[in-house]
Amino acid sequence: MSRQRANRLEPQSRDLNRTREKILAAALAEFSAKGFAGARVDAIARRARVNKRMLYYCFGAKQDLYREILRRKIADRAGFIESTPDDFAGALAHIYLSGGTDIEFIRLMEWEAIESGGRKCIAEDERRALFEKAVARLRVLQRRGSIPRGVNLTHLFISMLSLALFPLVMPQLIRLIHGMEPTDKRFMRERENFLRWLGERLAGSGVNPAVPVRSRSRLNTTGRVGAAVHRGRSFNKPSQIP
Repeated sequence: MSRQRANRLEPQSRDLNRTREKILAAALAEFSAKGFAGARVDAIARRARVNKRMLYYCFGAKQDLYREILRRKIADRAGFIESTPDDFAGALAHIYLSGGTDIEFIRLMEWEAIESGGRKCIAEDERRALFEKAVARLRVLQRRGSIPRGVNLTHLFISMLSLALFPLVMPQLIRLIHGMEPTDKRFMRERENFLRWLGERLAGSGVNPAVPVRSRSRLNTTGRVGAAVHRGRSFNKPSQIP
């Protein structure tokens, strides 16, 4: 190819990339608002200010467009996992800051939960591999002593996701309970601080999760409360917790 022809094609390539990015942004907004089933290609094209033919040229069918959005989100989250701090408190806050503030993607996942009906998800294998990578990262932290031995890491990861994602999954409850929107920066700072506080105490609790919950509750919790009451000690008030 001649240099002159290459120079002519370069702006065309840049224009096509910009068009693809516009389509992807429009598709994410449409899918998160209406779900995969409810989203319409013509509505995505209108949001992106392109014609349908260009959309099909760039991405093919609607499912291909949805898959590309997921591919990018999975790649982002793979990077988040790689950069997970070595301490459990930092890891818990990291999951919140990196994934628990992406409102459009969380809404997308909520729609998927409603629509899937137990069927296999789009890009299911890729997502399962991502979660396995996350659990493997927790295993590294456990070997380094940041997570107590014997903890079920699969359930721990599920619980970490729950703590991080719940505010955006149920924003109306956050508003009713706390008085702020979960996207308010003040709430986000409080939430990050609380998760760090919680992570530090969970990591340093020394509780053996292999002991049945009922036995642990009877032997440890009741004993500690009884001893504290007997000695006249007081416990932290809720206002003293970050």
